[in-house]
Amino acid sequence: MTSKARKTGLAGAIGVLLMLQPAAALSAFAPNRGLSVEPAATSATKTSATKTSATEELLISQRGGGSRGGGSRGGGGSRSGGGSRSGGSRSSSRSSGSRSSSRSSSGRTGFSSYSGSRQSTRSSTSSNRQSARSSNVDSRQQGRTSRTDQRQSGRNDRVNNRSNTRRDAVNNWDRYGNGWYSGSNWSNNRPWNNGWYGGSYYNNWGWYPGQAAAWGLAGMATFGTINSLVNSAQSSQVSYIDVPNSDYKLYYPSVTATGDVVSFEADNGYETVRFNANCRDGTLNGGAPLNANEAQLLNAACQVAFGQ
Repeated sequence: MTSKARKTGLAGAIGVLLMLQPAAALSAFAPNRGLSVEPAATSATKTSATKTSATEELLISQRGGGSRGGGSRGGGGSRSGGGSRSGGSRSSSRSSGSRSSSRSSSGRTGFSSYSGSRQSTRSSTSSNRQSARSSNVDSRQQGRTSRTDQRQSGRNDRVNNRSNTRRDAVNNWDRYGNGWYSGSNWSNNRPWNNGWYGGSYYNNWGWYPGQAAAWGLAGMATFGTINSLVNSAQSSQVSYIDVPNSDYKLYYPSVTATGDVVSFEADNGYETVRFNANCRDGTLNGGAPLNANEAQLLNAACQVAFGQ
C-alpha cells in the first residue's frame, strides 16, 4: 500500500470514530504514540454503564454524601483520617436543635404535668388537713360548751333540790306541832295581844298611796281573806298560805311578834327567806317594799300577827 493510500484510510477511520463516540476517538489519539483505535462501545454497554453510575450515586446519597464514597473512599485517606466520617455534618445532626427540641417538648412537658399534679395533690391534702383541724376544734368547743351547760344545769338542779328540801321541811306539819295557830280560833290564841291592824294603817303608810297607784294595786288582802286561807291550810295540814296577788308563800306558823315588829319566813319560789316587818310604819327589812309582791307579803304577815 502506498503512503497516500495509508493516509486516506487513516483519515476515514478517524472520521468514523468521531461519528460513533467522540470521547473514545479522542482517547484513541495519544500524543507521542500515534493513533490508537479501540473498538466502539455498543449501545448495550453504554446503557449498562449509565445504570451502574446512577445506582452508585443513589447509594452514595443514601449513605450520607459523596465524601464518604467515590474516590475518597477508594483511596482510603479520608476514611482512615476520620475527617469525612466524623465531619461537621454528622456531629451537627446529632447535636442539632431538633434533638434538643424533641427532648424539651417531650420530657419537660411530662415533668411539668407531673409537677402540677403533685402540687394539686399537696394543696388538696393541705386543705383536707385544715378542714379536719377546724372540725376537731369545733368538736372540742362543742364538747366544752356541752360540759359547761351540763355543770350549770347540775348546779341549778341542786339549788332547786335544796330549795325544795327546805320548803318540804318548812312545810312539814310536824315541824311546828301544836301552837297558837292551831284550831279554827287561832287568832284568839295569839300570845302577844289582840288584833289592832287593818286598812286604816296601811292606807296611812307614807309610800303606799303613790306606789299603790304606780303598781296598779287596787287594795290589800283583808283579815277575813287571810283568816280563811289559814283555816283551809290547817284543815289540809299545810303550813303555808299563798299570799294573794303575789308570788310569795307565807309560812304562817313562823310568825312571831314583839311589839309592832313581826318576824316570819316566806318562800319566793327559789328559796326560803326570813323577813322582819314593822306593821305600824309599813317597812320590810328596814325599808319600803320594792314592788307589789313585797307590799302584799308585808300586809299578809301583819294580818296574821295583828289582824282583826
